[in-house]
Amino acid sequence: MTLNLETLFPDTGEQEEAVVTALNHQDIVLAMSAALATEKIAVLHMLYPRTDARTHSSLDKLVDQLHAHGLHEVARLLSQEAHYLVFRNPVKAWKAFHEIRNDSLAIGVHLYYCGLVGEAAERALDEDAHRKSASKRKH
Repeated sequence: MTLNLETLFPDTGEQEEAVVTALNHQDIVLAMSAALATEKIAVLHMLYPRTDARTHSSLDKLVDQLHAHGLHEVARLLSQEAHYLVFRNPVKAWKAFHEIRNDSLAIGVHLYYCGLVGEAAERALDEDAHRKSASKRKH
């Protein structure tokens, strides 16, 4: 995905030149992710449901689990209910994504990576996160 005026202002045929358009958060995060694809930037969009005792309990357990796995900065940011986590390291992004997704039923997470979202982003991140460890084993 490339961000340019044509993608922001599609031709609707209604008027000669569109002067306004609407974007949602996914459009913005996908564009940022695509623009930073060469840097291998991963973005985790955290989804915190309306707070109740179960949500706080689940969040506290997730934060403890992240600390136990050495993801202290991620744990700190989640305890503050950060909405977007931006990673410059695919290995740490992959680890955090899986810890969050697997250790909490109450907290949701969406992954954006290299202009991709969902399963395609997961496959690309998984490939990049494990590429270095595979090359290290060969040496």
